[in-house]
Amino acid sequence: MNRFIPSFEGPLAGIRVVEVGSAAALAFGARLLADLGAEVIKIEPPDGDPLRNAQPLTAGGESALFAYLNHGKRIVALDTNNAEGQALQEELVRKADLVVAEGSHLGSSESAGSALKEFAGRPVTVAVSPHGLRGSGASRHMSSFVLQHASGFAFHQASPVTDPEATPPVGCADWEADLATGLMVAISSIWAIEAAGAARPGPVIDMSQEDALVYLLVEPFADWRSGADVGQRQRDPAKGLTIAGGLVWYLPCADGSVMVSPREDHQWPRWCEVMGNPAWTTDASLCGDRVIRTNNAAEIQRKMAAWSTTQLSKDVVAAAQYARVACFPVSTPRDLIENVQLRDRGFYSQLRFESGETIPVAGLPFRFVTQQGEELARGRSVMAPARKGGGDPMQLDSGGQGGRTGSRGSIASKDLAGGEVQ
Repeated sequence: MNRFIPSFEGPLAGIRVVEVGSAAALAFGARLLADLGAEVIKIEPPDGDPLRNAQPLTAGGESALFAYLNHGKRIVALDTNNAEGQALQEELVRKADLVVAEGSHLGSSESAGSALKEFAGRPVTVAVSPHGLRGSGASRHMSSFVLQHASGFAFHQASPVTDPEATPPVGCADWEADLATGLMVAISSIWAIEAAGAARPGPVIDMSQEDALVYLLVEPFADWRSGADVGQRQRDPAKGLTIAGGLVWYLPCADGSVMVSPREDHQWPRWCEVMGNPAWTTDASLCGDRVIRTNNAAEIQRKMAAWSTTQLSKDVVAAAQYARVACFPVSTPRDLIENVQLRDRGFYSQLRFESGETIPVAGLPFRFVTQQGEELARGRSVMAPARKGGGDPMQLDSGGQGGRTGSRGSIASKDLAGGEVQ
């Protein structure tokens, strides 16, 4: 962050959010609100959120995923199976500006909508569930993994492939579907808060994870409308990889891989010079013009790969760009961590654990600067949520942002051991 620009707590400072549930999409959406300055209070059961055990684990045995999804929140362990725990949760909800919750925590699919409407003091509420609160499938429980397949999202992400039998469609990498839904949770929450103002009851956002995933399937629907066989995952070997209307090749290198696009006839000779003008590049029947190169894309790729596997990816990229040929590296996670541009923009926060271990995690993917020049801090050091404790059934975890007073004042709740937490 530019040290000459003052920082501020964020556009959602003063907004209090209560999070109820353990779904990754829900947790990520609420985390984004915390990143923007909201005070987020996460309610978890006394024995801990199930995601506390999710891999990957740190050297100290803590879930890096749980820490990534929940840093910056206050965490309250609360037993809502008894009357006192339910009363405490109700108090937290009544004093919140926004509640984000799994639909299963809001009653049955038949009664949830009407029950919310009957609560006159209800804050803005975002309900997240596999199929929504209404409809014939509302009561069906479904894991995120299964939902990715039922929605068609996993099938699309794993298409096309060279050998469909050997490459089945599996769950999306890096919790992709949950993170995409989490973005929608955050966006809809901000809209609902703005729409509600101070009015009670607040709007209800009924977020179906199935809706969210199907919403993203623009290309499959377009292919279906054009008459394409959208149930076919077999890659056409005669077709090269095309991006933005041009032929693009994926080339493995000695230390990674690159994508290169010498698609225009004036670019091809310069690319051949980068490769050292091998004899096959003079074969007009193989690569005489753009149309011929497109028809022979697979064979040309094999010949180029025989050269590229002897080169370092950074050298290929540098030489191609010097020759004015579009080329870029296919980055690995290590490459991204070491990316100078991302570092200069403060993209990564340093997530610190109680054990002293620190790992880099992605922060917000944008800078936020107000008209007055105030800038939301990036590249921060943030504290991972504390390990769940053993005695008191209610805990508060500052998580880096806890203790900030929300717009409706602080909440003092008695724990079941007779004490008081603030």
